[in-house]
Amino acid sequence: METNWIVLANAARARILGRDPIDGALAELADFIHPQSRQKASELASDRPGHAQKAHGDPGKVSTGFEPRTELRRKEHEEFARQVAQHLDDAVAQRRCTSLVLIASNPFLGELKSHLGSGAQKAIVLAAPIDLTSLAAPELTRRVSEVIAKRA
Repeated sequence: METNWIVLANAARARILGRDPIDGALAELADFIHPQSRQKASELASDRPGHAQKAHGDPGKVSTGFEPRTELRRKEHEEFARQVAQHLDDAVAQRRCTSLVLIASNPFLGELKSHLGSGAQKAIVLAAPIDLTSLAAPELTRRVSEVIAKRA
């Protein structure tokens, strides 16, 4: 039996839905929440960025702050994308899911796709850069149907 999953995601939340083949109703199969993606960078870091001072002369006048190589919020987005991608990879490999519809905010859609394995990549039948994660049942069903119909 073919099992289609619809993945709605942004950098802080991912909802995985199944669609009833008879009436098209959506049922939530999983809901991932990553609150760190919404936090300020200052709340994510344990301390201030590193500092260096010039060894000779007046050290109080010459100093530099080192910024992290990767922005902390971006790092959190990547971690969340990896987590969701791993779940999707496992589902495709275990044949719990045969096809994927990815509907995610831009640029998180690209981030998520970049972390998917080859099996999950092949299972993608549609990818759309739209954030529908916050919608409730009746509106969600209508909007997902519109996105699928428009892209089909």
